[in-house]
Amino acid sequence: MTTLRIFGTIHANTRRIVEDDLREFASGADAIAVEQPRLGGTARSALGSVCRYPLFFVGLQLLFVLQMPLYVLCNRDLWSAEFLVARTVAGKRPVHEVDRHPLDVLSDRSPGWIVGNWLAFLVVAVVFPIETLVAALSLAAVAYGSVVAGIFLSDIAGSVVLIYLGAGYLLIRRTLEARNEAMLAEVAALATANDYDRVCLATGYKHLPGMVEHASGHGLLTADVFEPHWRASGEVLESEAVLDRDDSDARPNMETAGTVLRRRAAATGIDWLVIALLAFSASALLAGLDADASGGGDAVIGGLILLWWLLLPPTYFVVGEATYGRTVGKSLLDLDVVRIDGSPCTLGDAIVRTALLPLDFLPAGYCLGAIIASTTDYGQRLGDIAAGTTVVKRERVTDSAASSRRSRSSSGVDPDANRTSI
Repeated sequence: MTTLRIFGTIHANTRRIVEDDLREFASGADAIAVEQPRLGGTARSALGSVCRYPLFFVGLQLLFVLQMPLYVLCNRDLWSAEFLVARTVAGKRPVHEVDRHPLDVLSDRSPGWIVGNWLAFLVVAVVFPIETLVAALSLAAVAYGSVVAGIFLSDIAGSVVLIYLGAGYLLIRRTLEARNEAMLAEVAALATANDYDRVCLATGYKHLPGMVEHASGHGLLTADVFEPHWRASGEVLESEAVLDRDDSDARPNMETAGTVLRRRAAATGIDWLVIALLAFSASALLAGLDADASGGGDAVIGGLILLWWLLLPPTYFVVGEATYGRTVGKSLLDLDVVRIDGSPCTLGDAIVRTALLPLDFLPAGYCLGAIIASTTDYGQRLGDIAAGTTVVKRERVTDSAASSRRSRSSSGVDPDANRTSI
């Protein structure tokens, strides 16, 4: 039975770190397989998939376009970090590209998917033709400026873009397990054809649980799994830990207070992007109502738009931090807002830290907040100091001692696998 080590990755990450981690993790492997979905085996089949699922295709393109700045910043390229470093790490060992494109996965689904996709696409395209055209410009993956301009200059393009983005995200989520099976099947076939005893598979970290769970069904024995960290070296986990853990196991690590300023900056940027999309989308919809209004209706709609712009940012931060302890940006970067004693952020705390947010902006761009946060012991900005809160990294708690020897034969897990090499 072929031994499989699974290297989880964040596609947009520091290339040097990914290269160092993969080189160490893949030591001793006969070959490296890397996730690289390609649409269709031929140009004709690729065009057929696009024509069958236009809504999903445009959504996938927009998702990629919005990620382009992050890829360029972190990877210095438009390819994923693991794809860029795999051949360098492999040396003379073979590198195989595996995976199945999400649109290709849909070829196994019922015709209802095609009908539903076309109906949704036609409704959006007929009602919002200009916005759909702007979204379609991203098909060449080089019209980032055009897409951004379209979002902010077209009447209600923000709402339309969100529709397409939602469709693309839904497709990725719904095809995740099928892609897991496809990659495992390809790795198993490669191992059989080339007589590999040990294979390292580099794939996105969201695939890890499904990979470990279904590996045995393809004749693969899972050894270790690598969990990535963004812009930092990751860690090696036992396969059982990947199956046993849950997001609810994540806990704030108070020792990271004051050491996550760059993460906080990135999270803040994401949050304001989300706020901008929400603000423009709702305002555009209200403006559409304004076009049909008359008399005093104009003033009412204008007042609602102004009220929305004023209330959205504080509401976004207060609700997110008081309810979940994090906003969208903080959640994506594994950050939590907590009190200094480690207890959860309360509604009052969230209101206080949000109320003082404008002061942290002085004189511009969070300048004052960044200076104060970098000089305080707990990395607190003015709002944090007043509320008695700070921002820390959220880390998973795993009971490796309890799970390290537990049998997982049904999942193809090898509890006695060498953790340092294969």
